[in-house]
Parts: sequence; structure tokens; C-alpha cells
Amino acid sequence: MGRVRALQEGDIPQVIDLHRRVLLPGAPATDGDVYRAYFKEMFLDPPWVLDQPSLVYEDGNGAPVGFLGIMPRRMTVHGRPISAVITAHFIVEPAYRASLAGIELIKTLLAGRQDLTVADEAGEVSRKLFEGLGARTALLYSLYWVRVLRPAEFAAARSGRGSPAWTALSRLVDAAAARLPGNPLRTSAPTMLGDNLDGETLAACVNEFTQTRALRPAYDGQTARLLLELLARKPGSGRLHKVLVRGPSSEIVGWYLYCGSRGGVGEVLQVGAREDQIGEVLDYLFAQARHEGMLALVGRIDPRLIAAYSARGCFFRHRGNWTLVHSRDPHVTQAFQDGDAFFSRLESEWYMRFQDGGSS
Repeated sequence: MGRVRALQEGDIPQVIDLHRRVLLPGAPATDGDVYRAYFKEMFLDPPWVLDQPSLVYEDGNGAPVGFLGIMPRRMTVHGRPISAVITAHFIVEPAYRASLAGIELIKTLLAGRQDLTVADEAGEVSRKLFEGLGARTALLYSLYWVRVLRPAEFAAARSGRGSPAWTALSRLVDAAAARLPGNPLRTSAPTMLGDNLDGETLAACVNEFTQTRALRPAYDGQTARLLLELLARKPGSGRLHKVLVRGPSSEIVGWYLYCGSRGGVGEVLQVGAREDQIGEVLDYLFAQARHEGMLALVGRIDPRLIAAYSARGCFFRHRGNWTLVHSRDPHVTQAFQDGDAFFSRLESEWYMRFQDGGSS
């Protein structure tokens, strides 16, 4: 007879094996020490207080055959503090998928003391399980924007034509197209200035610039600093670009975070700004990312800012996964349904994912 219990250090080798076989089949071999260190730091011994531990489902012999990673977050709804948990790496051994292992993991999770549970980047099977137990799909927060920065190079990379000759030709085409005034994908010359973004400043910006949102994260300086440190060490995600955007008089107008490597697609984790200057912050982000060699950027939609993204050549798509929310407080779920939550990918499974397998 199986049961759900808290993750223990002795489970990590088996959870790693389960993760590799089920979620990363065919992926390049990863250093075992890095794998173990990641799971221990993220899910067993994180630098923040765990109100609810990550969970395993063990079989009758005590072996883990299911896993559900949990990351705590502090948030506020209409100014009132609430606790949240974000899930990651929901895995069940294929031979046990006909059992109640997955359902029991979710039931145990949702019975916790937290005010909000988010299952981010859930597939169709997970969506049906969570919805069957009372969760709701946050449709707006399940969509992504994409901004192509180097169209010819991006198309060549997507088609598999990555030879040196094709790459060189694509760069010439992109360089010529960037000078055409009528090009809808041309990046504007930035009028803003960029500066390094540290944890204290990130926490202050989120607190100041998101006050009109019904639901938002509640960072302090230490939490934000730890988030940035972990993100900078995230395996397989490229370099972290953390930028504070200043106006001509050095006043703070916004910020952004994205991960990516030259010649790839940058994954945008968070963008924030004064509401009347989001356009200038996006212009600076797109121009700098192009300068840094990104072929495109992709990020989660902020429903309040759709018009600003659309006006700057972004298109919108669903990447095949869903954002699911569960709360016993109707004000919390309503914030997601109304698009009134400042809910970025710092509060997402992507942040906790061991290897970035996403694409635009």
C-alpha cells in the first residue's frame, strides 16, 4: 500500500533517476553531483523557510515512485499577506500512473495550510487531475508573448539551417532589414539607460510599481537577493541579464530579468515599470537583447500590458502548458481570472526547472 510523505535526503538519488527517465529522456548526461546539489538546494534545504515540504509517493517497499516539488512564496492580495506554494517536477513512475499516486500527491498538496497553490506549466493530464480536485485554469497567465529580434537568423535556426554559411547570410539579411524604417520588427533606439539590478532594488521596485495590482509577490531584500543568486546558477539557462532601467535624469522607470545565451532565445522572467513608461522599458529591453545577440525573447503575458507588447511587434501564443491555481479564498482566484495579478516567471516552474527545455 503506497502513501504520501515528505521528501527526505535519502530519496534524492531515486527522485533524480525518476526525473531523468520520465522528464528528460534522451537528454545529454548531466553531472551527478550537480543534479544532486540542485535537488537538495531547491527542494530539501532551500535558503528560505519551508512551510510545506516537497512530497514523494512511496510504494509498499518504501521506494519513491512519485514526486512533487514545492517552492514557497509570500504574496499579498488587496494588501493582505498570504502564503503561496509553486509546484515543479510533478512526476509519477509510468507503471504507477494507473494507481492513485498522482491524485494522492495533489490531494496532500492542496490540503496544506497555504492560501494559494500554483501548478505552473502543467500538461493536459496534470490539468485534468488538478481541476478535478478544485483548481482552476488561469487562461490569461497560460499565454506567452514572443518578440523576434533577428528574423532571418531566427528562421534559419528554427529550420535547422545552422551552417556557418546560412548563419552569415542570415546576419547580413538581418543587418540590412534593421535599417529599413518600415520594418515592424525593427528595434527602436533606446532613450533609457541600463544599470545593474540587485536584490534590494528589485524588492523595492516590485513593492512600489505593482501597488495597483490585486495580487502581487511580497519580496524583501534578502529574498530577492537569494532569488537572483539561484537564478544566476540555474543549470542550462544561459546568462542572467538583470537590468534596472533609468530615465534620462537617472530616475528609475522599470526593470527586467531574462536568461539566455548569444544566438539563442532569451527567456524573460520579469518585466516591470511605471505604468506610463512600460513602452520605453520594453524598447530598451528589445534593443539591448538584440545587441547582446538574442534571436528572440519570450515571456509570460502580463494581461495589463498586452497593448504595449502588441504595439512593439510581439505575437502571442500558447506553448502547450497551463497555469493552474487553487485557493479557498475567492479573492485570490478572482485576481487571476481578472488578469489583475502581477505573476511573473520568478513565481513559476521554469524558475525551478533543472534544465531549460523550452522553446518559443
